[in-house]
Amino acid sequence: MKNLVIAEFKAQPGKAEELTNIFNEALVDTRAFNGCLSIDLYYEEKTNTFTMLENWESLDHYEKYLQWRIDTGIQEVMDPVLEGGWDGVVSSIKRLGPKTDI
Repeated sequence: MKNLVIAEFKAQPGKAEELTNIFNEALVDTRAFNGCLSIDLYYEEKTNTFTMLENWESLDHYEKYLQWRIDTGIQEVMDPVLEGGWDGVVSSIKRLGPKTDI
């Protein structure tokens, strides 16, 4: 992995399927975005939370992607299905950078 980014998306009760549909559409564009190397999505049923592990060429590539998502209206799409809305996702983001050799 080059630069790992982790984000959490906690679905509102009864909204996990709708959020899955949003991901199915949105992640096509994300995976094609310049600098995106891979994205894996995990779902924890107990907490109704999706955890996204993203691998980016650089954190600068990721920041450009995140700004593009904001500029193209992701908040309006995500707010109705997320606990804490889009702001909750943004506050969960961990920009870990490259893996250490320890």
